[in-house]
Amino acid sequence: MNDWTKGKQTRVLILLGLILALAASFLTLDWTQYAFGIVRIADPELTYSRLAKTLTSFLIFLLALGVGADGIDAGDPKRLRRAFIAMFAGDFLFLMDEFNPAFDYAAILAFLVGHVLIIIRNGHGLRAYLREGKRRAADIGTAVAIVALTAALFVATLLPHLQGSPMLYVLIVYAVVLDVSLWMGWASLRIGYFPRANALLIAAGATLFFVGDYLVGFNLSLQPSIERATTIFLTWVFYAPAIALFALSGYRWNRERKGETTDKHG
Repeated sequence: MNDWTKGKQTRVLILLGLILALAASFLTLDWTQYAFGIVRIADPELTYSRLAKTLTSFLIFLLALGVGADGIDAGDPKRLRRAFIAMFAGDFLFLMDEFNPAFDYAAILAFLVGHVLIIIRNGHGLRAYLREGKRRAADIGTAVAIVALTAALFVATLLPHLQGSPMLYVLIVYAVVLDVSLWMGWASLRIGYFPRANALLIAAGATLFFVGDYLVGFNLSLQPSIERATTIFLTWVFYAPAIALFALSGYRWNRERKGETTDKHG
């Protein structure tokens, strides 16, 4: 935008170009394995692909960190930064499971913290919105639909594979947080704290994040198989754009920065 910090638009475009190039490279490498019949069932992701995905996450992390003075107000970039620190930690810990699968539990915990922080960020202004008591039917209807969808997916796809496993209880807690995160993403359109363009980016990001994280949970429930390989490859089809949209939702897309009084809605 014309009122962004000098040079910021160029830096954002460079980061987006690098992110798109990296994403295209690892997605191509992942999915062409099917064409050549060389999918490694036991360990589907090639080393380059795993490194490229983590680097992509890091570049999106930088995109979020770079919002600074070009956010919608003074407070939102700080809240976004805290959430992305936790989410990138989760991605890095998932990379570390190459050395020890126990890192998966630490990664899930980091993402759980990230979700809580992104919920706090995306739900800024919720208290004032609830006090107004408007659009309760939409709030309740959205919540019921999300919970019903999650329960159906859980029973149909995760429960049969995880009965008796401690991972089942981890994923139940994670599913609750994931549902709240999705609900809050769409609620941001009604709360009114974020400008419309930013709220749309948040809602789209929350939806893709939900799909990507569900695939992570499904992946963790499966034994090595072509289905598990497919869930691993599919995860980043949704996850990379999800966190990119969250990062971009921090930037000011209109020409006026919201006043410091905005934080009274927190």
